Amino acid sequence: MAIDFTQSETGIIKKHIDARWTKKDHGLHMGDIEVGDVEKPSAVWEDGYYTFIVIKMADSIYKNMFYFMRDKRFDTGTDEYTDLDECVDSIMKAQADFSLSKNTKGLNVEINKE
Repeated sequence: MAIDFTQSETGIIKKHIDARWTKKDHGLHMGDIEVGDVEKPSAVWEDGYYTFIVIKMADSIYKNMFYFMRDKRFDTGTDEYTDLDECVDSIMKAQADFSLSKNTKGLNVEINKE
């Protein structure tokens, strides 16, 4: 039996989505994803060519990933998270890092730190 996301957990995910994309409602879609022959609850949202997924593996245990162009899958290198805030934040940061490196390939990029 799958342990669904609680209202509090979906609120945490929405908080991160709304903080990153303040001018667009991305919607949060709840569903199930098969992980090793077992269906697990998942939270999914999209932005452009990116699809973000957070899977609830068990009570207070989460896994994350994102897809680029529906066929390239990325994760953070961490198998599981016990902190949902950290799980969502880390996948968004991984996608931002990927997007920055992809979009600036061949360009001289300077980041000013004061």
